[in-house]
Amino acid sequence: MKAFNTLPAAVLAQEPGSATGKRTIFHASNDPDASARAAQLIEALGYAAINLGRIDEGGRLQQFGGALMVHSLIKQG
Repeated sequence: MKAFNTLPAAVLAQEPGSATGKRTIFHASNDPDASARAAQLIEALGYAAINLGRIDEGGRLQQFGGALMVHSLIKQG
């Protein structure tokens, strides 16, 4: 499971939602049950969960230097 590691702590400390939408948190896992639980937690905390698939695919996008590292994206409702 990989989640909550693309944004700096200072960004995560901000309010996750606004009038324009919710900040996104990416997650990836090889276990579908773990992925579903992570999505539930992310949503319960007020963020928008985006599943990136398996660790070998979506996990790479989240690692340091990956395409999604430190991009603070807002999912518009």
